[in-house]
Amino acid sequence: MDDQPGPAVPDRTELALLRAAVEGGLDGMVVVSADGRIVTSNRRFAEIWPIPAEVVASGSDEAALASVLDKLVDPDAFLVRVHELYGTASGAARDELLLRDGRVLDRYGAALRDARGDYIGWAWYFRDVTLERAAVVDAGRLGALIAVAQRLADARSEEDVLGVVSGDGASVLGAAGAVLCLAEPGAARVRTLATGFFDEGLRAEVAELPADAPLPVVRVATTGEAVFLADRDEALARFPGARDSYVRARAEGAGVVPLTSHGRTTGSLGVVFTGRHPWRTADRALLQALAALTAQALDRLRAQAAEQEATREVRRLGEALQHSLLTPLPSSPLLQLAARYRPAARAARVGGDWYDAFPGADGCTTLVVGDVAGHDRAAAVAMAQVRNVLRGVSVTVDGGPARVLAALDRALRRLDIDTLATAVLCQASAAPDDPRPRAVRLRWSNAGHPPPLLVHPDGTAEFLARVPELLLGVAPDRARTDHEVTLAPGATVVLYTDGLVERRDQDLDAGSARLRAVAGELGGLAPDRLCDALLDRLAAGSEDDVALLVVRVAD
Repeated sequence: MDDQPGPAVPDRTELALLRAAVEGGLDGMVVVSADGRIVTSNRRFAEIWPIPAEVVASGSDEAALASVLDKLVDPDAFLVRVHELYGTASGAARDELLLRDGRVLDRYGAALRDARGDYIGWAWYFRDVTLERAAVVDAGRLGALIAVAQRLADARSEEDVLGVVSGDGASVLGAAGAVLCLAEPGAARVRTLATGFFDEGLRAEVAELPADAPLPVVRVATTGEAVFLADRDEALARFPGARDSYVRARAEGAGVVPLTSHGRTTGSLGVVFTGRHPWRTADRALLQALAALTAQALDRLRAQAAEQEATREVRRLGEALQHSLLTPLPSSPLLQLAARYRPAARAARVGGDWYDAFPGADGCTTLVVGDVAGHDRAAAVAMAQVRNVLRGVSVTVDGGPARVLAALDRALRRLDIDTLATAVLCQASAAPDDPRPRAVRLRWSNAGHPPPLLVHPDGTAEFLARVPELLLGVAPDRARTDHEVTLAPGATVVLYTDGLVERRDQDLDAGSARLRAVAGELGGLAPDRLCDALLDRLAAGSEDDVALLVVRVAD
């Protein structure tokens, strides 16, 4: 008789703790038994995979798998991989799933075994990594768009423009081909230039078309209204007369945006995809930016001023790219916010300065100003990466600014974003123990950035300077420090980059002293007017770009 004790059975408290741990995780989790039954899953799994309640209630893993196939870009590969892993009944696997709605899921699975080593099922874990992947992808596309702008500046003919747009330009979006449609106001016909993706016969047929031809590129060129089509069914529902062209072009998803010059529509730019293409907001903005660059290149050709326009175009691109990453400021009953970005006086100087403000996970308002080292395309790309990763980190990491900056530093290392950056990150919330109903608690941590300037309601000003801490990208595992101050109603905090205070002909202390004096003098202005006044008084002719964020505690 075997007298050895069996495995310990968890008591009710231990089971409750285990369940709470499963529910509290960042990952969606589901456990499937060896015979294909769903044993347990958590709330996050249901949020990621909205499986019908009756399917969940049935406990059938096969039914659950079938219910999500229409959400996947490649459902066949998904099923093959799942059944392959179930068949091996051993080991672990990790991959990424692309969903038709544009999300990206990190999937990890591991075979489960009991104390005797027998296979008893499989555990799956899912995490939505869309923001993290988009941060890296969009930053890379930002850099590629700058390269497109520089090539368009060298274009000497409409064919050159089409070559750039259909090559590097289409690649930025992942498109298979591109079409330019050029129109003159009131003209009865339009001209189109299509890339080699389309067969020669089709290119010849559409080279010149009536202005009322039932094609998306013609419609947009004559109306100025953009069209974004996820797939062929949607396209043909809106443009039934385009069926023959769509079939011959092997097109599925498509996007067409107007080309404008001096407020006038001069044509359209269209891109096509051989598969379905859900249009994210970032994708639409990127195509519109590409169209703006294309329109400006064509305009330069018409005006015979390519060389004179090229420098100004790169300057405008740098400014537009910066501003595209500077999202609208959030509203708050406690705070009045205003921000500005001013590019450097030198024309082709694209920098790494940025500001941001967004609601925090715990109800606070997160405020940040930062500066990535460098003044070139690489700096702009790195700035986009750092800013977007910081947003993702901020909404997933609980704790004060020091913890968020430390997590950002580690995330940059894991994502191989090799750059140096300064940043000051603040969290503003209602002061918990202050008798004044509108007093605000400001917590901040500083990664080698110029210190925030606090202007008190009486006009006195002081820098919130503490012991300097390391830049981001130097020592990601080094601990960081939180600081805290209570702001009275009417107090103002000025966050800025060094372009506001640094000059070649004066030292940093002198520039900082000027900022303190001017901010104290003008501190009674509304935040928007204060931003403009500080830039006019301190940043005129600056050789560096400037990001500025002004925070006023509501009276």
